[in-house]
Amino acid sequence: MFYAVVWTVWESRNQAVFSDKETNVWQTIDMVKFRLAWWFKHHSKGSKETLTDMLLNIKELCVDGKSIKKIRRADWILPTNSDLRFNVDGSVLRNLGPAGIGGVLRNCDGKVLCMFSCYIGIQDPNSAELVAIHKACALCFFIPSFVNRNIEIASDSRMVVSWINGAGVGSINHVDLIYDIRSSLERFGGKVVYSLRVSNQFDDRLAKLGSKMLGDFVEFGESG
Repeated sequence: MFYAVVWTVWESRNQAVFSDKETNVWQTIDMVKFRLAWWFKHHSKGSKETLTDMLLNIKELCVDGKSIKKIRRADWILPTNSDLRFNVDGSVLRNLGPAGIGGVLRNCDGKVLCMFSCYIGIQDPNSAELVAIHKACALCFFIPSFVNRNIEIASDSRMVVSWINGAGVGSINHVDLIYDIRSSLERFGGKVVYSLRVSNQFDDRLAKLGSKMLGDFVEFGESG
């Protein structure tokens, strides 16, 4: 907890001092919770709960070595015929406004291998979702340990998933992005699937951090 707090406060201060970005104490606290839940899950003898459950119930579930009860569950869906699943999301403040993207890559055991959050400027919701998928494709293609793995990229936008899988290309502004995504999927053998919003709560929070200009990172867990 000490390192999660100190690192995140230091990061927020640097953004304010050197990048002239506004900081918000509650957004900083959210980022502390993200890091604490993730680090605790991978470096503690404690909970075997999902990362989303730990985030939503951090006081009850981030307790080392104690038996714990489930309070609220947001099930993460296992990959179907794939080694890895990359849940992604886009978040836009209003229908056209500051936007962020977020994503979490897990293996079949639910272990987090990678997560990202970043601000992507002024976008509409469909464009934000496409940029989130494009970011996941880039990470899958350029990170050596993810190459030659069967990977699903899951989005909660049924329309955007249908565009990528061949049902049109949305507006003219989406053409280049969609064709780039399709090309990337062909090169590393991945696919994009639709996923219910309830299984995307963690990446939704990451995307919201990005839209508020707090999230700007890619972090990696254990290889899997």
